[in-house]
Amino acid sequence: MKIGLFVDRMEVARWQAAALEGLGEDVALVVYNCRNTRPGRRRLANALYYLLNLFTIRNPMTRPVPLDHSRFAHVECHDFDSHHEGAWQRLPEPLLEQISRDAPDVLLKFGLSLLRVPDRTVLAPPILSYHHGDPRHFRGRPAGFYEMLRGAPVLGQIVQILSNRLDGGAVVAFAETKVHAHSYRRTLVEAYRHSPLILGAAIRNALAGKSLDIAPTGRAYRLPANFTVARFVARALVRTVSRFCYGLFVHKKWAVATCPARPGDLIGTEDRDRLGDRSRWQVEPTPPGYVFLADPFFRPAGDGLLVEALSARTGGGELLSLSQNGAAKLSRPGCHMSYPAAFQWAGETYVMPEMCEWSDACLYRLEGSDLALAGALDFGGPRRIIDPTPFARGAHLYLFGNDASDGDAALRLWVADVPAGPYSEHPASPILISPRGGRMAGGLAQAGTRLFRLGQDGSSDYGDGIIVFEVEELTPDSYRERAVGELRFRGLRGPHTLNFGGGRAAFDFYSDRLSPMAGFRRLQARRARR
Repeated sequence: MKIGLFVDRMEVARWQAAALEGLGEDVALVVYNCRNTRPGRRRLANALYYLLNLFTIRNPMTRPVPLDHSRFAHVECHDFDSHHEGAWQRLPEPLLEQISRDAPDVLLKFGLSLLRVPDRTVLAPPILSYHHGDPRHFRGRPAGFYEMLRGAPVLGQIVQILSNRLDGGAVVAFAETKVHAHSYRRTLVEAYRHSPLILGAAIRNALAGKSLDIAPTGRAYRLPANFTVARFVARALVRTVSRFCYGLFVHKKWAVATCPARPGDLIGTEDRDRLGDRSRWQVEPTPPGYVFLADPFFRPAGDGLLVEALSARTGGGELLSLSQNGAAKLSRPGCHMSYPAAFQWAGETYVMPEMCEWSDACLYRLEGSDLALAGALDFGGPRRIIDPTPFARGAHLYLFGNDASDGDAALRLWVADVPAGPYSEHPASPILISPRGGRMAGGLAQAGTRLFRLGQDGSSDYGDGIIVFEVEELTPDSYRERAVGELRFRGLRGPHTLNFGGGRAAFDFYSDRLSPMAGFRRLQARRARR
């Protein structure tokens, strides 16, 4: 495949460099280097925005770095000077002729400002360009600013086929990341951190002539005036103070319960609170020495639950087995473990817990009330996984989870023939990039011939609700799902993890409690994870 790349002065942003690194080494790269892109005209009316820019939009992910093209199989470079038409740039005729001779399959715009797109009869390959904003709601610029100001929970990001309508081109890849209401800088860093993950899918879709059903119906925003920036900063400060007070004085009181329910109960009704009849709940008591229980999984043999329990002494998570005989500790103290995803394979019962804060992903064999290490999972290199969730189908084991280096919004999928691996990444991975369902919330659930995946809704408060997806296709070569509903409680927060077994559902929930020890416990838990 041959890719043409527009850059300015042989530089790209650090996140753009990461996107290029994700392309295969057999890619032939043709670099079109613009030598005369001008910075935008600055106005006094936007002075506070430029000051804000110094501390937010200019961050480690947007810092310019020299273009490193040494890793590509073949590289050509051509310098050019663009024509300027007000705020727009136009490609010169000699460059268009050079592009025609080079015949790249696709062009990437990693430089230039607003670009007049030539007619396709003049420039055949599509020009792909990133936009950080969901064009159904937010077009224009600056990235993430108006999402925070309007209280949007997520920041969309797209790769579009560039057109002469501002952020109005056909969308060939889409993702969304969390808006952190207290921090513009953190919001942008997370967005740019995930942007490289969608470039591969964008190129494949563009070459196949596929686009997503995302219409550019949103308002086109401009740089904010000084008064708007002052309002923005004031709101962010209020949210920062509120977040600090919450962390200092409010404690999440988690608990685990079971009730009669089957996976089919997830669908067929508009009521989101489908597990809400509290009279049917059997709440598990928290054993002495622990602060709360969370992350319930049924033991595959049907003889109890596996849960995470927060130790009151160390502040770290430990794994417990709950049965009629009481609670038995499975993991050793001092090594934080959570999310004890249990499954059966070839007559053996295994557990893949989350332990990414101190170890690569490992497999354990469950023997009674003991966990025996069966070895590290083989990914061909170090890999720390958030909420690893295995699912056996046929001769294959599918593993859903988040690579800790990506964060917890980019859901990846791997495939293996045996539980320990080796694992290969699925061609459709990452299968979702979004805080709305991009982190697993329990094992996959079968309802007759239908298969459902449960994902946490992390777009607002952590642990407060689940997005339900129906898996429409799952093979070693293909994956397709669609969102079909949500699960939430009234009067309580959650669920956060949900599993089914033996005609019952196991789930966790929490309520906010005022506690003078809340801040100390959070600090204690952070130290335990380190």
